Amino acid sequence: MQHRYTDLFHRLISTGIFALILLAAASITDAFRAAALLVPFFVIYIGAQSAHFLTYVVLARVYAVGLEKAINELLEGDVLIAHRLEASYLFPLGEPQFAGVPLRADQTYNGFITIHFWVLGAVAFALASYRAWQLLPALETQFSPLAFYFPALIAWSLLHLVYLFWYFGTRYHEQRVRRIVSDAYDTSYENA
Repeated sequence: MQHRYTDLFHRLISTGIFALILLAAASITDAFRAAALLVPFFVIYIGAQSAHFLTYVVLARVYAVGLEKAINELLEGDVLIAHRLEASYLFPLGEPQFAGVPLRADQTYNGFITIHFWVLGAVAFALASYRAWQLLPALETQFSPLAFYFPALIAWSLLHLVYLFWYFGTRYHEQRVRRIVSDAYDTSYENA
């Protein structure tokens, strides 16, 4: 599961960047200049979808940690240590992180590349929003619902940000899965 959703994440990012480039190129032309209005919503979609794929990676890690710890306990030793490697390279389960990036200064490349995509997304969002601001007066005369473009974009952005901060801040769903695995294998998640 972990491999599958990590692969989906990387495909999403690659396809998403290609689509952003196409939208940006289209928005430069007169015929497709309104494509710039799609970019901020598309950036939010890519961010939400990639966070969704991450939740499955976390689910797989929670299960694997429980299983490895139970096997190690049966074998009375540290035979399986993949969960320790993942905690070191990705982020420790149970410690603060946001969308897969641990809150620490010494980021691994995985954290660095995620931050890189955040910055790239923020720049694309900002530039496209500025372009939308330039285009909206002329486009509103052709399609009056565009008068609600920025209120809709702000509401959609805030809705996603609030949910992501709640999801990764409380880790409610991750803890629920941990309890199920802990009950099944009679194991703990200390040092996971």
